[in-house]
Amino acid sequence: MNTLVITLISLILFVFSSLPVAQTFSQNSQNFNKAYNTHIVIGRSLDKRALLGGAVVSSAQVSLSGQISGDILSVNGKEGDMFKKGEVLVTLEQESIEAEKNSAQAEIASAAEALKNARVQYEQSIVSPYSDNMFGGAFTMFTDPMNRFTGRGNADFDKYANRTSHYTNFQQAKNKLRQAQFDLKQIEERLEDTAIVAPFDGVIVVKNINKGDVVQPGQVLVEFANINNLQVEVNIPSRLVSSLKLDKKYRIKLDIANIVVSATLSQIYPVADDNKHSVKVKFNLPANVPVLAGAYAEVEIFETDSGVLTPIIPKSAIIWRSSLPSVFIVNPRTKQTELRFVRLGERVGKNEKSVLSGLKIGEQIVSNPDILMTSGMDILPNHGR
Repeated sequence: MNTLVITLISLILFVFSSLPVAQTFSQNSQNFNKAYNTHIVIGRSLDKRALLGGAVVSSAQVSLSGQISGDILSVNGKEGDMFKKGEVLVTLEQESIEAEKNSAQAEIASAAEALKNARVQYEQSIVSPYSDNMFGGAFTMFTDPMNRFTGRGNADFDKYANRTSHYTNFQQAKNKLRQAQFDLKQIEERLEDTAIVAPFDGVIVVKNINKGDVVQPGQVLVEFANINNLQVEVNIPSRLVSSLKLDKKYRIKLDIANIVVSATLSQIYPVADDNKHSVKVKFNLPANVPVLAGAYAEVEIFETDSGVLTPIIPKSAIIWRSSLPSVFIVNPRTKQTELRFVRLGERVGKNEKSVLSGLKIGEQIVSNPDILMTSGMDILPNHGR
């Protein structure tokens, strides 16, 4: 008796519990029979947008080298310190060069006195040609005719030889003075080289020496950069160079300041890099931009319309599966859906996106998919465009 009752109760519970399941299945079946719209992928010629990374650079950066050897007496400033044009950055030892300068000045004084004496001697040989003889001109009145008679001398030639000798001494003294003056000039230039000064308003970028170091000619002491006029340097793919125009403004995002500014294209290098197939270009940044040399920057460049068609799809056709953009295509043979991952490009208008890869122009896609759609579903013939 008890067994019969239990069996009847179990049958009743089974019947009632199965009713909601049937209703749910019916409802889901209605959802799977939903009419989806389809869309034929069209092609459109677009200006392609490219974001290219570059770096902020100084418009002028120089390496200041030592021109003489010596000890470093002082180093004014460190990396990041700013200096005005003409201010001293580094000072080298000067005592030995000062001693050479004093010696050269003494040499000039001696050469000047020697030149003065040589000039007087030469002028005397012109005005008083016989002054070198013991008895002067009166004695030559007797000796000259006798010498000419005996053929033992020529007074006129002797006067010429004497004058030439004094002229030569005069010219040599003049050359010695000139050489001494030239030596002094070289020493003064070396003395100027003991002070390394800022060639323009700027900042120390790299400091390679410290006080007390011994440096040699040609050794780089300081790298100095102009930070008032900053530029962005970018390597542009060769195919994009034809899209650029000098003096045109381009949008540049500065990473360090997280701002976007308009910069003017100032230079396109005439030679391309064979390895990278790129061309170096520079953009002038506006004044007073809060950015430092070396910071990362992104330049926005649009490739000129090349006539190549790019697939365009409505944004409503895009769904995200596994964090990747995808669309459902309709297989032309089976008329069933297939999930296709795509790589999206830029937005076109308000409601469309370009597709870089994953779709071909002319393929049929579902324009209104939902989370219930899966691959292998039959699509009712309700076409969009």
